[in-house]
Parts: sequence; structure tokens; C-alpha cells
Amino acid sequence: MDKEEIYELGLPAKEAYMPFIKFALTHIDKEDKIIDVGGGEGAYSYELIKRGYNPVCVDINEDYIKKSKERGVESYVMDSTSLEFDDNSFDVVILFEVLEHVKDFEKLLMELKRIARKKILITVPNCTGIEQLKPGFTYDHLLATDHVNFFNKKDLEEVLSKYFENYKVEETEQLPNTIGLSNWLNYIIFGLNRLKLIKATQIYYRLYAVIEMED
Repeated sequence: MDKEEIYELGLPAKEAYMPFIKFALTHIDKEDKIIDVGGGEGAYSYELIKRGYNPVCVDINEDYIKKSKERGVESYVMDSTSLEFDDNSFDVVILFEVLEHVKDFEKLLMELKRIARKKILITVPNCTGIEQLKPGFTYDHLLATDHVNFFNKKDLEEVLSKYFENYKVEETEQLPNTIGLSNWLNYIIFGLNRLKLIKATQIYYRLYAVIEMED
């Protein structure tokens, strides 16, 4: 088997992943100026527009931005580490599944800090608990060829602490530690765990971070 049969390029979302939209909606107001950095083809911006928000989408890929504009999203081709906006231009900055792709991710964080007035919302794949997966299994995001950074909860907290005072990182999207078993066994074990009749190791697929900017 060739390497190319195992590892794949991480492509932009064609459709929005609804848990990310739910995450965003808990932290934004209708009057907020919002920017979706590394927004790809505008899937998340488009969903926010449908809900009455008015985001701007930026991405370094011209083809992605063309498709974002076709959705009716205000979109610009820009390097996320050198954004062509004034300081404090946006109330809320969204960075969904981007940090793991950017080699100079600390420069990216400094740029987000420069343009954000109120909040920065970040999601990244979680590498916490990988040693607890059953032999022969791994997170699928570790197989993306364009992932250059890998974070567990502690790693992300340490990085954010360099640039921000008020932040919170949470592990989300719980997986049962029974990967590889049949679906019906997974349902039983997961249910017993929720009822606290057994204690199963908790493994979480993703990290969500909320950064509150200082006044």
C-alpha cells in the first residue's frame, strides 16, 4: 500500500459541520462584525448568513474564495498571518480547523489578537488520549497530509497563554473507548457509562477554545 492510499489532503468543508455553528451561535450577537479566517469555500459563513449574521470570509486559496463568493459571502483572498484589516476591525474572529494547517501558527494568533475586539473562537482536532485508542486505531485527522501542528489540551492552553489572559479550552465530541467493537456493543457500553453503572475512559475528538479579549 502506498503512502498516498493512507494519507489524504485535508480539504475545506463543502457543508458546515453543525456543532461548529452551534458553538459560534453561543458566542456571537446579530450586531457583531464577524470574520471567518481560513474559511475555505465559505460553508460556515454561509450558514451564519442564513441565520441573520453578516460575516466576512478570508482564505489564501483563490479557488476556495471564488466558491465562497458564489454562495453570496463577502470574501477576500488573504494570508491569515498578514490580514489586510485595521486593528480591532472585528468583534468576533472564527478560526475553525485552521490552526493545525498553519506552519507559523503563533504569528497567526498574534494577527487574530490584533484584529479582534471581543472574542476569538477556535476549534482544532484533539490529540489528547491517543494512547488510549485500541491498537491499530488512530484519529483520522492524524492522516491529513497538510496537518503540520498537533495539539492536546495542555499544548493548546500553553500556546494561548503566551498571547491571551482570558481563555478557556474544552475537550468536546466524546468518543467511547470501544472503537472497533460492533455498534450495538458500543451503544450498550456508552449507555452504561452515561448512567454511571460502569466507568469508561473518556476520549474526546476535538478541542474548542474561547478567548475573551481585554477591554
